[in-house]
Amino acid sequence: MPLLFQQHTDQSILGLWQITEGLSELENLAQLPLSDAIVYSSFSAENRKKEWLATRVLLNELVQKPCLIKHHNTGRPYLDSLDFNLSISHTQDFVAILLHPTLIPGIDIEQSTREIGKVAPRFLSAKELDWCSREKASQNRDLMLHWCAKEAIFKMIKRGNIEFSTDIAIEINDTDLESGRILGVFTQNNTAKIISLEFLEIDKLILVWGITND
Repeated sequence: MPLLFQQHTDQSILGLWQITEGLSELENLAQLPLSDAIVYSSFSAENRKKEWLATRVLLNELVQKPCLIKHHNTGRPYLDSLDFNLSISHTQDFVAILLHPTLIPGIDIEQSTREIGKVAPRFLSAKELDWCSREKASQNRDLMLHWCAKEAIFKMIKRGNIEFSTDIAIEINDTDLESGRILGVFTQNNTAKIISLEFLEIDKLILVWGITND
């Protein structure tokens, strides 16, 4: 069963799907309506097709009814026939979705083995870089945890021109690593917004998610 993880908490619904199916099986599972089938027919890359189909299969699994994913001009996804706010993330062979009926969700998933040390100064502050460098063995994992946390927060914020290294700060300590809960702070125009996040490590995956008000 490719539904690796599912959680219902405080009205939110979270799901993680591992893509093990072939294209034909995903097509059968997705049961695309005509409008989606037309969009799907425009894709040529197999990985893109699988990712796109698996997102819809997972959504149908979580809400137990077919619904359409559409996008605002900003690229933010939304559901046109269901009263849930939606956030989507994907990495190689995995898709994650977070839903909430009233609040704004944000979710991000990445491979913890992805090497990002060279680009880390572009999205981390000096303080965050220093924290990630404290343990050589876990340095790349810690960098990816910060990246996923900032991406999740970015997906919750409707404002533009966000600078990851200065506008989004992540507060982590060793106790947080054990509890699976961390804090993020989004600051812009002298206004700070504190956002609680949860994270989960599954094998070589890092999954970070949270919800906030508009």
